[in-house]
This record gives sequence, C-alpha cells and structure tokens, in this order.
Amino acid sequence: MATVQILLLEHDDVEGLYPFTDTHCSWEIRTGHYTILERWTKSLPGHTVSVVSHRDLHLRSFVERHPETPAFVQAPTLLVASHVLLSPEVMRRLVTMCESSTETFLVACSGLTVGAFVSHELATPHAAVEVLDALSADQCSTVECAGHIIRRLWQTLDHIDLSIVWDAELVDQLISQQASIHPSAVLDDSMGPILIADGVRIEPLAVITGPASIGKDTIVMPHATLDTVAIGPVCRVGGEISSSIIQGYTNKRHDGFLGHSYIGEWVNLGAATTTSNLKNTYGNVRVTFVWGTEDSQRMFLGLLMGDHSKAAIGTRFPTGTVCGTSCNIVRDGFTDNSIGSFRWLDESYDIEKAIAVIQTSMGRRSRSLGPATEALLRYLAG
Repeated sequence: MATVQILLLEHDDVEGLYPFTDTHCSWEIRTGHYTILERWTKSLPGHTVSVVSHRDLHLRSFVERHPETPAFVQAPTLLVASHVLLSPEVMRRLVTMCESSTETFLVACSGLTVGAFVSHELATPHAAVEVLDALSADQCSTVECAGHIIRRLWQTLDHIDLSIVWDAELVDQLISQQASIHPSAVLDDSMGPILIADGVRIEPLAVITGPASIGKDTIVMPHATLDTVAIGPVCRVGGEISSSIIQGYTNKRHDGFLGHSYIGEWVNLGAATTTSNLKNTYGNVRVTFVWGTEDSQRMFLGLLMGDHSKAAIGTRFPTGTVCGTSCNIVRDGFTDNSIGSFRWLDESYDIEKAIAVIQTSMGRRSRSLGPATEALLRYLAG
C-alpha cells in the first residue's frame, strides 16, 4: 500500500473569498473548531498534508505564521482544492482509494473537478498543479465525492453546524479539562455539540447554545449569549453572537449583536457595535465588493470583515456590509455597506501608522508581525 501525500491548492478565483483571502490562504478558512487544513491534518494523522498557492506573498505569510506546516515530499499525491469542505469520512475514503490505486484519477464535487490523485512521484508542488491542469475526464476516470465548494465567504455560515459535528469526532474531549467554566454558565447542547478548547474561560451567567466551538485561550464574558458559533483562539467575546465565525485573536467583548457574520483576525469591535443581518423587506441581501455588487441569495447576512480592522463604540453596520483589511471605522448612524482596505475614517490609512498599530495590538497577545506578513500588508496597501 503506497504512502499518499495530500496537497491542498488554491483555486484561481481565490480573491472571491474577499476580504478573508486578502491576508489568508483559503485553506485557513474556519467553519468549525478547525480550519480546512487543520481538519485534513486531524483526520489523517500520519499523512503529510502540504499546501501550494500561485500567490507567493500569501504563501510566504502563511508559512511564517505556521512554520509547523509540512514541506512537500516526493510521493504519490492527492491534490484537492482548498476551498472545498469535505467531511473526515470523505477525506479518509479518498485517501484509502488513492493508497490502493496505481492509476491517476480526477476528483469531482457536485460535478466539478476539484482535484486529482497523481499516482507517480512529483518533484515539486507546482509540478503537481501542472499535472492537474493537463488532465481531462477523457484521459482518466473520475471519482465523485460529497462536499461543499465555498466560492464566497458567506457560504461558510451555512456549514457551521455540520462542521462542528465533524470536528466533535476529531477532538480528544468535547470540553477540555484545562478549561474554566463558571458554575452559573449555561451550556445547552440539545441542538448540537459544544466544543471548548484548552485555556478557555467561560465567565458567570454566559449562555452557549450548540452547535458551538470556542477556541484555545478564548474568554467568554459574563452574560454573553452565543448560538451556532465558531470562535477561534485567543478571542474575547461578549454580548450576543449568532450564526457567526470569528477567525481568531479578535475582541468583541462588549454588548452588541453580531449575526450571520465572518470576522477575521486581530479585529476589535467597540462597545455596543451591532450588525444588521436581515433587511426590513425580508429580501435577499445584496453585497457590494470592490469588483461590483452581487446577490448573495441569502435572507440573513451581517458583516464580512478583514484582519486588523476596528470599529468605534456604538458602530452600526448595515445588512451585508463588507469591510476590508486594517480599517478604523467611526460613524454617526450606519456605516457604508462597502468599506475598502486601509481606511482611516474617510481617508487613506498611512501604512506606517497602520503597521505600528498592528505591531502594538499583536504584542498585547504576545505575538509579533513577521517580515513576510508585513510585506504582504504593504503590498495590499499599494
């Protein structure tokens, strides 16, 4: 039985996952307790799970932030697009098929090609991508697998519940013995599992309704109400949060409503910051990106916010707001529903000042801004 390597690769339209993919690779998308890459790694211990991207600056930043990521090895390789959500069961089944196969085959999801198994050894990850690009259905067989293709960031919100169910199978304990939970806190898992990682602190009278995932060293503030959430590591969360994902290292510790939203890393939402996630007409939410306006085909959608952005106290975000990277938002009334990157109020945010603030905020969590990530931020700022 051949040893198989898994190689996650970014698709050409990765920018469609804006604003998250401004500063992240698509395999970093969090839909539950784990990111896409972490779920592959946890589901297949003993296998090398490596990554490749055509976006060199983003790849360098990722490797700098995650130096433990295995390097590519010369071995038969299963290539899978990193914006595809697969269950651990499907992942394992695919790898088992690869281990018993001597022939190259394509992998499809919902009728679309999302990867391939290359049965011979490859010299580089980019060589693997070239092989995938050259393959067609008339050259080899196709294996169809059940999964979900994520083309826009809001689609992650539809898979929080299922992802947490998947991830509950992968953790050693649903609730870590290294977590601190106040006796007056309420954990209601009648609608789905609740996962609580090491170092989490749940403070008095907090209510968490599953499915829910609380990442390592996160603090859930007193009286917080969380329902169907995936909260990453080292966050401070309070108020009401529903059907939302927070990537990590973010503060939303005060009262205010966050609903049907995806929030990046190193974000600070000031006291009483509130999102609207439903139009008065109950119609579909239209979303304005830097490239144009799209119909989300969703009734519920709040805020999509990039890394390092900050909202002042009392900020109110309209339904379907998109905010880019490193913004400082201060508004009377509702904000604009489309806010670009590196904005200070209504003006451009000086990159030197932005970098200084980022370094300070990361230092408060004993983290530092590496040179590769700084180079990416400077590139994004133009």
